[in-house]
Amino acid sequence: MRSHVERVVDVALACLIAATGSIVALTPVLTLGLVLGGSACGGGGSSQRCTDIAHQLSLVDVSPRAWGYVVGGALALLGAVALLLARYRHRRILLSLSLLCVAFLGLVQTTQIGAKLGPSGGGTYGRSLEDWGGFLSPALAELRKDALRRYEGRPTEPDGPLYDPDQILSSFFVRGLDGWRLLHVAVVVLFFAAGLETVRRLVRRPFLALVITSTAGLVIWAATVDGAGQCNADAGECYKGIATLLALVGAALVWGIYGAAIGVGRLVDRSLAYARRKRRD
Repeated sequence: MRSHVERVVDVALACLIAATGSIVALTPVLTLGLVLGGSACGGGGSSQRCTDIAHQLSLVDVSPRAWGYVVGGALALLGAVALLLARYRHRRILLSLSLLCVAFLGLVQTTQIGAKLGPSGGGTYGRSLEDWGGFLSPALAELRKDALRRYEGRPTEPDGPLYDPDQILSSFFVRGLDGWRLLHVAVVVLFFAAGLETVRRLVRRPFLALVITSTAGLVIWAATVDGAGQCNADAGECYKGIATLLALVGAALVWGIYGAAIGVGRLVDRSLAYARRKRRD
């Protein structure tokens, strides 16, 4: 039989998974997630004239792959309900493992997309369409085709130079909006919540499960970030791998503190037990 505290934790984690799953499912459809753009220019030197292009889109309008978030979020919501209704431990373990797999897939995709995004107010990036990745490149290609239809051969202004096809969206920017940031946070929280739910079902020791989830989850997240990053061969510095290294150092420190706390606790227990025996004697 599970204790009252365990049941409260069961409900709390299930509600957290359900809430984050709902956000993951709804955000790509109901909110503006990304802004895609660049510039269309004509002329050169001091006579060059440019027009800024920026389209704000929901994630499902950017790529059909965003429907994977909708499906994954719905599965997380249903999985959370199933966890509350499941009676047997092995079923809860299987459900939590399934939720963790769904959350991990979402984390990988979100991290890969996030690695391509630029900061708010930043310039464009001279990447080829293929380098923008499968999620973003089709939308950027369509944006360029639309800009060519709209601007090619037309004057940039009355008596101004004509728009040059080679200067129409020759490079792009993609930036995250509030919808993207909300989705990113929800995916990360869902990953750690599903991880804690899985580990606590296997370990059955709350504090140990929390330490395992926080350290292993942090290392996996950092490795995912490093795996999604790309180093420019022309750049003088490359920090790929530093996030994983820092996560490993942090995990080692947490485990060291946890081990020290266990050791101190055992010493205190032994001291108290010895003091009680002396009083009885």
